[in-house]
This record gives sequence, C-alpha cells and structure tokens, in this order.
Amino acid sequence: MFFRNAYRSLFFISPLLGAILLFPGCLSLIETLHVPAEVMTGETFVVAVDGSVIGRGGGMAGLVLEIPDSFEFSGASYVTRTARRGLRLNSDIARLYKADSGYTVYAVSDSIAVTRETDADLRVLLRFKAAEAGNYTFKCISGIAEVRDGKLRWRSTDPADVRDFTEVTDPDRVRGIRVVHPERIGTAAIALDGNRQYLVFPDADLPAFSLARDFSVETWCRTTSTDVPLISTRPDDFTGRCPLELQVSARGDAELLCADGRTLYRSGPSRFIADGMWHHLAVSFCRDSMRYTMFVDGAAVDTLYVPETLSDVRTTRMHVGTNLSLTRFARAQFDEMRIWETCRNVQEIAYYKDLALSGYETALAVLFSFDSGSDGRIPGQSQGDSLSLTAYNSPRLVVSTTPLQIELLAFSARLADDTVRMTWETYDESKVAGYEVERRTESGRFLVHERVEPLRTLERHQNYLVTDIWRGRSVHYYRLRKINTDGTVLFSEEVPIGLEAVLNFSLEDNVPNPFTEATEIRYTLTRRTRVELNVYDLMGKLVEALVSEKQDKGEYGVTFEARDLPGGMYFYKMRTSAGSQTKKMYLAR
Repeated sequence: MFFRNAYRSLFFISPLLGAILLFPGCLSLIETLHVPAEVMTGETFVVAVDGSVIGRGGGMAGLVLEIPDSFEFSGASYVTRTARRGLRLNSDIARLYKADSGYTVYAVSDSIAVTRETDADLRVLLRFKAAEAGNYTFKCISGIAEVRDGKLRWRSTDPADVRDFTEVTDPDRVRGIRVVHPERIGTAAIALDGNRQYLVFPDADLPAFSLARDFSVETWCRTTSTDVPLISTRPDDFTGRCPLELQVSARGDAELLCADGRTLYRSGPSRFIADGMWHHLAVSFCRDSMRYTMFVDGAAVDTLYVPETLSDVRTTRMHVGTNLSLTRFARAQFDEMRIWETCRNVQEIAYYKDLALSGYETALAVLFSFDSGSDGRIPGQSQGDSLSLTAYNSPRLVVSTTPLQIELLAFSARLADDTVRMTWETYDESKVAGYEVERRTESGRFLVHERVEPLRTLERHQNYLVTDIWRGRSVHYYRLRKINTDGTVLFSEEVPIGLEAVLNFSLEDNVPNPFTEATEIRYTLTRRTRVELNVYDLMGKLVEALVSEKQDKGEYGVTFEARDLPGGMYFYKMRTSAGSQTKKMYLAR
C-alpha cells in the first residue's frame, strides 16, 4: 500500500503558491507552478511543480489534478537533489473527487526518500498531450493519508475537505492554458530522437571555442528531455577540460558547465525549458572578465565567473544532442544555430533572437539554418569557409514551428497559362542586401528558386518580376525572402499555385469561422465530377457526410449545422476524382 508509515513524515505537492502544510515531523512548502501559457495540439508538453520538504526521513508526495478530457496524461515523475523516480497513478484516490464537466481527475503519489540531516528541494514533472484547440484550465488539490479508526484514509488539505473541483476557483490553484494548432513556417528544423542521433561540428578553426577569446553561441530548441546535453564540448561526464556544455539539467532547467581538468564549474538554477515548447537559448563568454552569461528567451538568467586557469582551455570538437563521449542523448529539435566571434550582450540577443539571419552579419562565424542537407551533411553559411555539420544515425529534417519569422512582405503570385508570375514592389532599398524567391512543394520545405539583387536606382519606387514554369502536375507554394544589410530577414506570406488546375475544384474557407450554430462551405468545380464533402472531428471520426454525388461544373454551397456537437475544432474534406483538400473550422461554444 502506498501510504504505510505516511503518518510519520509526509510531503505533499500543492498548487497554492507559498502555501505551508504542517504535519507531524514535516513542513511542506510549494514555491512555483510552471505551466506553459500556450501549447500545440498533438505535441507532448510538461508541467512542473516546485516545492521543498523539511523533516525526518522520507514521506509521501501526492497531487490530485483536474485536466481536460481532450488531454492525454502520459506520466509523472519527481526529482530531488539525490533521487529521481516515477510517480504512480492512484485511481482509488481519483475516484474520491468530482470533476468539472469536460474534465477528468487524476491522482499521482509515491513515497519520497530524503536524508534525515538536510532539507530537500523537489520538482514534480507531469507530461500531457492535447488533442483539441481551445482555452482550458488546470486545477490541483493537495491531500494527505492519515490514520483514522486504525486505518489510513485520504483527505483533502488544500482546500480543506474539498472533494468537488467546481469549488476550486482560487487563481493560485487554477492555471489557464491555451491550445493552438501548430503554425508551420515552411523552413526546416533538425529532429533528434534520443536514440543515438546527434550532430558533429566541423573540426575547423573558425567555429572553435576558446576561453582565450570572446564567443557566443545561440539556437532555438524544444525538448522534454532532462539530464541531457544540447550543445557540448565536454569529453566525459566528469571534469575533463572543456570550454562549454549547454545542457538540460535533471530538473529540466537550462544549465551551463565548463571544466579545467580538475574542477567542474556549473551555473545555478535558471529557467525550466523541458516543457516541450520552443525556447531561444544563448551563451556568451567575455574574455576580459572570464564571465559566461546564459540567456533563455532573450533574458539573462544566470552569470558564471570562472578563474584564469581556464584561459587556455579550447576545443575544435563540438556535438549537438550529446557529449563527446556519447553517453547521453537528447530527444530534441533545433532550429537556426549561430556561433559568433564576439561576446553578445542582452540587447543583441533579445533583438535578433526572433529574426532569421542571412549568414553575412558582422562577427557571425557560422550559421546553420537546417533548411537543407544530404548524405549526412548539413551545410552552414560562413564568411569565406565552407562548413557543414555531420549528422549521425539519420536525424530528420522536419517542418519547423519555431517563432523565428515575425514580419511579412507584400508579395503576389499568379498563374498565366503555364507561367507563374511573381511580383513585389519596394519604396526604400537603402538597407536591402538582396531578395530570394523561394518555392516548395507539398513536402513542406522551401528552396531558393531565384536570387535577385536590389536595383538601387535613383527612383525609390521599384517593381520586380520573377517567373517560373508550372508543369501542371502538382501544387507549388511561393514566398519572398528579403535580406537586410543588418542581417535581419523578412518573409512574405506563402502563395499556392495550381490548386484549381490540379484538383479540378477550389474549396473556400467556411463562413463564418468560428461559428456557433451553422456555417456555409462553398466550392467551385471546373468540370463535372463526383464530389464527396465530409466533416470529421479531431480524432478523424466522421461527423456528417454533406455531399456524395456527381455534380456539374459550377459554384456550390452547403450548410453545416452543428446542432448538439461539442465546441472545438473540426475538419471538412472535399474529394473528387483528381484529389482532395482539407480545411479546418472552429465551433465556438
């Protein structure tokens, strides 16, 4: 039984920030609840709860959660300074609580071992996956097992004696979370699966890390792994000489390490990053002060000063996703990795973190954008040298969802006979280094179709035209990439070409969207064909067949009535003899 001897020393997790629970021989304090403000459908994310325990021997950790029915709960664990172990679901405890409509109660608990002499900090990690977009809440209740009538019985302690989650309304016990659909920006990220997949930097002088000079390294990363290296020059898991290892700690925080062969230097607690969301991570080193600064999402989170004895430490070997001894491997995605020859300050890190770079910025040693690769090589952009990363054990290039691009350009593309005509206009090219027209197919990766030099004539207003041959067999997507002289990169919206010709129909967005009761779906047929138009829920289950018949060329509209359907996202899919197209709609209730 989980709770034997629990009355001697108990530790319980509560969402009430700063709440103090006093039990025989034990004082419990909850410090922080880490809940991502926004997560993506279909992607694993992690919620972390921090606390501490003071008492004799071990005790129990217990947490009762209320989560949406559309969330999949996939596990829980806890970590202390000396221990790491999984928490177990307890359905008997969960059945004691009543959930809000549309929500489910879970209880996780287990014993926790701490020393008798020292206090222990503890973090509980809870893993979920969301299936439906919308705005939801997390609610938590703490509880204890106590002896009554000679038996161990569970009771709620925070709020006291509460068994109905509808009564839990205190903002400190309730956290909101927004679930959205992934916005894929058309560029690529590199995905490592944690199964011995990693990247190796070139053994060249340009990207070498040396504590005899300034440098900075930055990247976008998303992971739910803990106790794994992200970017490492560390030769072993001990004190081998190394100038840099950026890792995820056992608690899921960003952590910086370096060593001189005798001593391992480590940054302090920083910010929780193992939540499955994209985070911008950066480390800068200033030789004059022998100072490291670590940044998370544009903010400086810790500073590490090291002695002069490390000034001769350098390396030309660096791995991504593992250390040099290949003992630990990260399950993570990376996008746009940059190495600089200067000690970047917080203003530079914060300003440029969201902007895709060109590779020609001052003091930029090398840029890896992960937009292409072949034969295990991922090319990098550098000023004068040809550098590439070597990929081991076949990591994948995936379509990125990182928030890199933040500004759009006016750009149009249209099909005339078999020619795609792409146009744009400018009014000031004084800070423009060049343009790139990019093209992709349904596979989702953009490649450069044509590079265009700015005209830079006396006339400030310029018009540009680029063409492409469309062969009529597939849909292509085009966009414009503008590279500025300061290294920033701006993008246009992507424009599809060939949808109607390839599919023999065009499917419009439903109106209104979102809708509350009913919405209209309109489409146009370019020739007589059989049409199937169906509505599906998020799990792929057929909700309603709207059309299933042969129809003549022309314009059509059909009304979808939601009736008693629950709110959320739905898909409508149109299929003809030439192919299919799917769009999404939102029922707001």
